[in-house]
Amino acid sequence: MNSDQDIVYLLEKGKNHEAMSIMMPNYKRFVHSTAMRYLKDDDDAKDMTQEVFIKAYNSLDYFRGDSKIQTWLYAITRNLCLNAIDKKKRKGNSIQMDTLELSSDDRSDRLVNESEFSRFFKQCMSILPEKQRETFILRHIEELSYEEISEMLGTSIGGLKANYFQAVQKLSQYLSSKKEGNIQ
Repeated sequence: MNSDQDIVYLLEKGKNHEAMSIMMPNYKRFVHSTAMRYLKDDDDAKDMTQEVFIKAYNSLDYFRGDSKIQTWLYAITRNLCLNAIDKKKRKGNSIQMDTLELSSDDRSDRLVNESEFSRFFKQCMSILPEKQRETFILRHIEELSYEEISEMLGTSIGGLKANYFQAVQKLSQYLSSKKEGNIQ
């Protein structure tokens, strides 16, 4: 068993622990990379990943299968991250939302974060407004459909397509301007 249908089946049978034992390995990377985009710190993202799965486990009885598991986990991750950011801001530790960290498996996180490409990619993403950046990442990096993104963000498909198009245009212009000089 390893698909969303298998997980939903287990949930319907009241086998929450078994469902979670499939869900965690299938979605750990997705939840972690989503948390990284918001929190910008690998340790915070790892902690948040654990918190997301605890919240998901405690909420399994409320999951009816109306949305995809990835959509449900994205909503939990996003809400918990935004709450954590608000909490840090109230404490005076402002977190900037204008950069992006990409993560991979635990062993190579540090290498990716320190790489030249990662720094350049973060720089590119920083030129995009938050909604365009989020749409671009979910569509291009996470390879989600517009329908899935629409469900996750509660935005119309037309609006998402416009955000994605504008993001691609801005990135294209930015890269063209960098091509003229040194890409740094």
